[in-house]
Amino acid sequence: MNQLFVIDGVSVRRDFDGRYCLNDLHRAAGGEKRHQPSNWSCLTQTQELIAEISSAPGITGAAPLVTLTGGVNQGTFVCKELVYSYAMWISPKFNLKVIRTFDAVQNPALNAPTSDKIQAGVILLESAAKMLNLSNSSRLGAYQKLQQVAGLPDLMPHYAIDAPAGAQDGSSRPTQSLSALLKAKNIRITANQVYHMMSRFGIVEQKERNSRSGVNGVKKFWSLTAKGCMYGKNITSPANPRETQPHFFESKFAELLKIIDIVA
Repeated sequence: MNQLFVIDGVSVRRDFDGRYCLNDLHRAAGGEKRHQPSNWSCLTQTQELIAEISSAPGITGAAPLVTLTGGVNQGTFVCKELVYSYAMWISPKFNLKVIRTFDAVQNPALNAPTSDKIQAGVILLESAAKMLNLSNSSRLGAYQKLQQVAGLPDLMPHYAIDAPAGAQDGSSRPTQSLSALLKAKNIRITANQVYHMMSRFGIVEQKERNSRSGVNGVKKFWSLTAKGCMYGKNITSPANPRETQPHFFESKFAELLKIIDIVA
């Protein structure tokens, strides 16, 4: 005998011919006396189904239903088709539970994400967050999506703090894109020019990704370095989730301009 699966905490056994123990299924269904296997097996419909299975062309070998007496493995054991019949006789709800359990055992690739897949997702997310210096809020958003895909309860917080290192008030600081801040300060220089200036100070760096629309199949984008995260945060680009878009803290922008020698 070996264990096939577990339904509501009850292990369902199999015999050496691969049949399933109805007594275990009976316990999993609640163990009501009216649902005991002997009541089902004596039904005319059940007998007709057993006869049909036994007489089907090409069917040889083990009988579809056997009852073992004595010993620790006593009970009624049936083929898979009779498992479905018994489960449906009990209730459509229990029948659906049995079907889904069979599917989960026999087709694991079709299941909801397993713990291994979730763990792989977490590792990839953390690797990307570290490589791209993602902000706390962007990282939280990615975790929330992973949580949804995995079908897990909503356990993640709904808010993350994005603030410069050393901020003492415990709240997020307003940020804007570089273009918006330059316009607000009436600085007549393009954002791309400023990005190149910041790159010489190690505040930002250019990263690459494969793209059909990029030059020679490569698309470049800007990302704040670990040093640059003193002055802003990397968010996921609205144009493409595989890119970052730097946003800069309004409260630190004047200091940033002074570092790269731009007079506001």
